[in-house]
Amino acid sequence: MKRLFIRILWLPLLTVLCGCHPAVLVIPSYIRTIGVQPVDNRTSYYGLDITLTQDLIRELQVDGRVSLEDPDKADMVIKVVLNQFVIEPQMYDPHTNAVLEYRLSLVYDVSAFDAQAKKTFMEETKQIHSIYYYPPNNTAAGTITQTQDQARAQLSDDLALILVRRVLEGQ
Repeated sequence: MKRLFIRILWLPLLTVLCGCHPAVLVIPSYIRTIGVQPVDNRTSYYGLDITLTQDLIRELQVDGRVSLEDPDKADMVIKVVLNQFVIEPQMYDPHTNAVLEYRLSLVYDVSAFDAQAKKTFMEETKQIHSIYYYPPNNTAAGTITQTQDQARAQLSDDLALILVRRVLEGQ
């Protein structure tokens, strides 16, 4: 009876695990290495370029399906240009007029250059990625507050993951 019970529990788990596999790469099969050019920051906010460059490199390392290489030697090179960084208040306290929620947005261009074929593999311009956050002065119950620096770091992390998926998987 105990064995039957264990088999019944493991069957759904095995069924789920058999369906797990990484997404299909859309980059050509001859691309073995990928490089990240330092992000070009055309905004007035210092440090966004460094953070996003580091986050892109980390996401490619975590993904692990394509080896990371110096941009000058890589088969494919990712280039990102940050055009605008926007901080917008979204919600105010009706009594104190204090900002309770902000939206942070980055307007960016991204391209991936195929160095082997000497052509642009993908290019997107004027893309926008946003996140919302609650500042520490928000006293509403149940809200998880963040400083603007923490929110900027989260925005960079999110954008790096999105860019790696877009380049490698076409999502």
